[in-house]
Amino acid sequence: MSLEALGHDLGIYAGTFLVCFVSGLVPVVNAEVWLVAVTLLVDTAAPLPAVVVLAAAGQMAAKSLLYYAALGVLDLPTGRYREKVEKARASLARWKRRPNLVLFASASIGLPPLYVTTLLAGGLGYRFRSFFVIGMLGRAARFTVIVVAAWMGGS
Repeated sequence: MSLEALGHDLGIYAGTFLVCFVSGLVPVVNAEVWLVAVTLLVDTAAPLPAVVVLAAAGQMAAKSLLYYAALGVLDLPTGRYREKVEKARASLARWKRRPNLVLFASASIGLPPLYVTTLLAGGLGYRFRSFFVIGMLGRAARFTVIVVAAWMGGS
């Protein structure tokens, strides 16, 4: 199914939420490509703020599932993953005074990847409310830049 067909069947709002939700769980599904396609297909910019909010909400709904899954998964790592998790814990401990900055950078520019940051946030017991709000703001900022760039480029 093409992006255009999916957008036609679900509408841009439900389609945006669904695609971005799936992309939050499956890294090979690209929310940014969807947002560019939607931006280029609409005749007016009026629906784009809602599209940005729904994209961020879809991503953060998926990341919330990952966060809660990690609460149990990363507490007791075994085998080869134990060393990686311990290394990540040590890295995050250095950022203890700046976890909000790291999370915002992850959500907005993708460094470190939000998928990894989400799992670590859950596994390390980072406060969910902070995780969700900062992640939502970072995703909304990222998606706003992408939509505005696509709109300006497509005009």
